[in-house]
Amino acid sequence: MLVWVRLLPPFGEGKTWEEIALPEGSGLWQLLERLTETQPQIRSFLRPSLEETFHQLLVIRNDYVLKEDDHLVPDDRIVISMPLTGG
Repeated sequence: MLVWVRLLPPFGEGKTWEEIALPEGSGLWQLLERLTETQPQIRSFLRPSLEETFHQLLVIRNDYVLKEDDHLVPDDRIVISMPLTGG
């Protein structure tokens, strides 16, 4: 299955989509692991679990922040960003 990923700063410039091939039925962890092959800077943001990883980065599909139990489907368009804080 193919999914498309766009990396926003500081991970990437956010202007292009990267095509990622994954085995059918893959989840978010498999996507992030595969992404580290082409974007090694993401590895330092991965934690032992997805729950902890989601404190370091956001995985977004169609304006929805994905959670650990969300599934990927072919041709998903996923945006990866850092969480924003401020006040």
